[in-house]
Amino acid sequence: MKTRGVPDFVLLILTALLLGIGVTMVLSASSIYAYTGVYTSRGCGICNGDELFFVKKQIMWAVLGIIAMLVAMNIPFSFYKRNFRWIVVGSFVLLLLVLAVGSEGKGAQSWFKLGGASIQPAEIAKLGIILYLAAIIDKKGDRFRQFKSGLIPPLVVTGIFFVLIAIQPDLGSAAVLLGTAALVMICGGARISHLFMLTVPIGSLFLASYVTLYSHALSRLTTFMDPWSDPMGAGWQLKQSLFALAHGGLSGVGFGKSVQKYLYLPEAHTDFIFSIIAEELGFIGTVLFLLLYILFLLRGLQICLRCKDTFATLVGVGIVSMIGLQALINIGGVTGALPLTGVTLPFISYGGSSLLITLVSTGILLSVSREVSKQKAAANA
Repeated sequence: MKTRGVPDFVLLILTALLLGIGVTMVLSASSIYAYTGVYTSRGCGICNGDELFFVKKQIMWAVLGIIAMLVAMNIPFSFYKRNFRWIVVGSFVLLLLVLAVGSEGKGAQSWFKLGGASIQPAEIAKLGIILYLAAIIDKKGDRFRQFKSGLIPPLVVTGIFFVLIAIQPDLGSAAVLLGTAALVMICGGARISHLFMLTVPIGSLFLASYVTLYSHALSRLTTFMDPWSDPMGAGWQLKQSLFALAHGGLSGVGFGKSVQKYLYLPEAHTDFIFSIIAEELGFIGTVLFLLLYILFLLRGLQICLRCKDTFATLVGVGIVSMIGLQALINIGGVTGALPLTGVTLPFISYGGSSLLITLVSTGILLSVSREVSKQKAAANA
């Protein structure tokens, strides 16, 4: 009988803390939106008057996500290595279908509506591309460093996924996928010079075309440069977000006492929930919150580096990169350090498919930690 190692309890505890903070902050940030029914068109349905509507749904997704995480944690990582093709092909098919029959929200056709729930295929695609790249790099070995036969095929597949997400249009999720893929390929042995040689000119041409085709992209760039150029229009969200950050001060105004969540700051419980955290908990609370994120990412990297299996290591690196990049892009956007992209804050923002995939990904990372524990036990025997 094969024995399996124990999961990394430090990572489990950090995950539980982040998830708990997320549910708590969704409760604080969403109550006024649910009570007034402002987001009826965004899946709120008949939530008017029920101030707990969003947090109830978030708890439901959190419970489903925890169950999925525990299942993923107890599946040997070799299973993902054998079956990555099904996940990649499934992700590709879903990305095609959502462009054809998907539901539109926030100006993007990115969701499937299933009853009262919304599923975003881009979230699944991020995990799918991680598994694909890890498996291909592991299979190719040293040949992956070759430009034509090693690097080009994975880049083409990544590029296809990137374009399918970007034209929804959802440039934020596409950027997270592309950045994650690049980090996995670099850790897998790809030469940075090769990546730059291809991605810089193609990326520049794509960005110029994207800004030309989608007016909102140009608006976000100009708002990033100067949010007060259109303070009552395109710059409203960023302006109100900065007000929230400033209002929080050193120690915050107190939990539940945010002013901006009273319909001043749109998307307060989704894309801009970090602004509410900063307003209510202040600089000190925000630093402690970010410290949890940093500890989670460092612990994940530590697990990856201890694993002797290339596939498992690269999958772990990809998952940590995906969560870290998405958090960086979200926080950078709401603080004005980066252009706004509309990505959620992992573990924290309201959103079913994002939370579910984040927890499933964490479960896979915990499965890798069990292999590390098993290898350590065998070495000490």
